[in-house]
Amino acid sequence: MSNLEIPKAIRLATKSEVPRAYWKKVDAGQAAAFVEGFVLTGVEDPEQLFRFYAEVNVNNSRLWEVLVDLAAMLPDRCACIFCWYEDADDVIHGEYQDKTLVLEELASLNKELVQDCYLEFGLIYNDEKTLVEVYVAESKFIKVWGVNKEHFESIMKKHNLPAHEEMHFVDEFPKVVVPFTSLDTEARPTEEILDLLKEVFLK
Repeated sequence: MSNLEIPKAIRLATKSEVPRAYWKKVDAGQAAAFVEGFVLTGVEDPEQLFRFYAEVNVNNSRLWEVLVDLAAMLPDRCACIFCWYEDADDVIHGEYQDKTLVLEELASLNKELVQDCYLEFGLIYNDEKTLVEVYVAESKFIKVWGVNKEHFESIMKKHNLPAHEEMHFVDEFPKVVVPFTSLDTEARPTEEILDLLKEVFLK
């Protein structure tokens, strides 16, 4: 059973949609429980630029509000990063700008960013000593690299997102992604959103 509200543009695959070699993973996905909450891993290595890494499951209808609050962990100037989900190894890195302006621009694309599972995006601050990043993966869970664990945990508490030692995430299992425009005729195509992000953040 799953209590997690996932985006309509993504679902777990059935056996008829994948090769036989993936059937065990399909069964595992159907049996998995997907819930709200987070898993946090502390980082002790002084060579690393972050002190913790976390993954967060949140109901899709609450994703934007949680993301905005997590953005408070970044300095006043940060950059937007984004990509087509199949190009996750080639993330586009925007110019550093005022964080308030970055969030305002992203808010204008809120619906597609939150629900289009062909899109990945986030906010980042990185210098010689520090990495803080809040990143929304294609299946719309949040990855967080940070330096202030207490601040992160206070945001999770505000949104009633509990800590778990282990959790399941949709991207662990075979899945099917459909264009968001096939579900919402008023939605803008993925390519248009990516072009708009490039126009705004690659100055």
